[in-house]
Amino acid sequence: MSQPERNSIKIEEIVSREGKSNVLFLNYDNEAFMNTGIQESGGTPPFASTTTGPAGEKIPGKVGVKQDLVTPFGFYGSNSLFLATANPAYPNDFMGKVIEALKTNGSAFIQVYSDCMRGWRHASEDAVKISKLATDCGYWPLYTIRVKDGIPTFSYYRGLDIDKDKFVDYLRSMGRFRHLFKPKFMEEEIDKIIYYTEQRNEKLKGLIRAFGAEKPIDVYRVNRKTLEPQTHLLQGHGLCPGCGAGMVLNQLASAAQTVAGHNIVYVNNTSCTEVSTSKDNVTSWRVPWVHHLFESGATIAEAISTAYKIRKAKGQFDGEIPYVIHIGGDGSTYDIGFQFLKAALIRTSTMVEMNEYLKDQK
Repeated sequence: MSQPERNSIKIEEIVSREGKSNVLFLNYDNEAFMNTGIQESGGTPPFASTTTGPAGEKIPGKVGVKQDLVTPFGFYGSNSLFLATANPAYPNDFMGKVIEALKTNGSAFIQVYSDCMRGWRHASEDAVKISKLATDCGYWPLYTIRVKDGIPTFSYYRGLDIDKDKFVDYLRSMGRFRHLFKPKFMEEEIDKIIYYTEQRNEKLKGLIRAFGAEKPIDVYRVNRKTLEPQTHLLQGHGLCPGCGAGMVLNQLASAAQTVAGHNIVYVNNTSCTEVSTSKDNVTSWRVPWVHHLFESGATIAEAISTAYKIRKAKGQFDGEIPYVIHIGGDGSTYDIGFQFLKAALIRTSTMVEMNEYLKDQK
């Protein structure tokens, strides 16, 4: 059987495209409500210990599965939509996806792995190693869904195959799973985590077979030496040492600046990134940045983008419409704000594109 073909994607070619997103919604996924006290969320994996679902003698951590956000969005009937998972331990892939998302008509959603050394309980210097292991063991596969006229096309980069030895090493590396190994080895629970992950990955493989691109393996070609250092975000912030969100923000801003320059608006719902970059009324942002609540950040981002388009259609704005990126943690994606995110994503990927007065404005 022949090997799948690789789709080599050069960043320079993406940047030169005519397309432009209405909003890029980005979830940095640290798998719990971290900034309010490490509470369990829909993003928390099975049997992980949190403050609201601690590991005990009878119930070893979270009861339930980690919800899938990205794949269902591909089947909502959008006109034009870019969906992807990412991991800052693979920066070329992450930054390439941000750049392509911003240069894709319609809307975009990226779910990016975001290590939390405090909530996951491990040494700060292990953040990159654990992040890389998450993809290499199959826990956090890197894949993309491009939707055109309601039809999704699936492609991937890596992480679809489970390596059970690496998976066990991944679980061992964090204190939130320590109870599965001490005082006794809880083989049944460990096997269930791996089984649920295998289930999800097999479904992804099936979707790639059914809706796969002609060249299903995406490889972004990014010469990071040619990228200008990002100037959207100052170096000073209040994130914990080794925080994955810091890596996410730096790579996100580097990619966004490559496309948008400084013509951009960030919207940030209440979360670790919001708190840490706006401490004591002093912002770390050097470009327009808006804070809004857990539930409504996605709607505010959509409103800003659409308002610029309406003003331009009425002749009240003659500048270039800014790019808009919404940065959300669990509160604005998995649980509290999910309905707002879903509705904003559909409106910006379909309803705006259907409106002849608002479509394709630069």
